[in-house]
Amino acid sequence: MIVGFRNPGSTLTSKTQIVHTAEGIDLARLHDCHLVYKEVIRDCVGVEEAITRLDEIINRKPLRSPWVLVLIYGVASATVGPYEFEAGPMDIPVLFLLGCIVGFLQLILAPRFERSSKFFELLAAIITSFFARMFGSINGGNTFCFSALSLASIALILPGYIICKLLQANMSCCDTDI
Repeated sequence: MIVGFRNPGSTLTSKTQIVHTAEGIDLARLHDCHLVYKEVIRDCVGVEEAITRLDEIINRKPLRSPWVLVLIYGVASATVGPYEFEAGPMDIPVLFLLGCIVGFLQLILAPRFERSSKFFELLAAIITSFFARMFGSINGGNTFCFSALSLASIALILPGYIICKLLQANMSCCDTDI
């Protein structure tokens, strides 16, 4: 994340900082931070108390174990495959496995190796496409769908892709009117 700070005084100087952190979304923490924000805006809580509460929110343990989240990655990949990428019933268990691999890479492996976390998306795409091609080649490509396996397995690390895919489907329906 790149953060820019500007001094609104007479000097009009600015400073840019690059902040490195492990990726991920914790909606429970986001909700708690928003509650603190609302209390500060409404003058229910002082700034010092708000900073203390934000420090507690940041330092508390996650609600769920990373290993449970790895399984959720697998379920999410298996769920999005048939819906968005036309995966068949035979593809669902493989999608679960590939989604778990992506979850393991993002939640377990990437935080331990800070240098590799910068290239996480590329590494996850390479690994999952390798396995997708391996499964997609079984029985001459008639058993598993390579494209569904490779795309649905990385859908969680590339969430904008699903939105673009939905917009593309809606736009293709509108193209016939022109």
